[in-house]
Amino acid sequence: MAGEETQYIKKQVKKEMNNLRELYHRVTRSGRKGRESEKKRIKKLEAELRKKFPGIKVDKDLLRLVGTEPYNPRSQDKEIVRRIVAERYG
Repeated sequence: MAGEETQYIKKQVKKEMNNLRELYHRVTRSGRKGRESEKKRIKKLEAELRKKFPGIKVDKDLLRLVGTEPYNPRSQDKEIVRRIVAERYG
């Protein structure tokens, strides 16, 4: 009885490990896609800024932090920046 139970547990662990590997690969792939699309959004935003203000010095780190978020009221700026920082670095 104990041997059967051990075999069952081993099979379940192996099954769960396979599921976890698949989930890990999905997350890794989607993370890469997200980074690529983020780079595109930053380049697009940088181009828009340069068109409006030709001599502007663009801080890409700042754009990466807040520049790709959708429009929000000014009153929510601090709250949104805190949330973004917490999500990315917290």
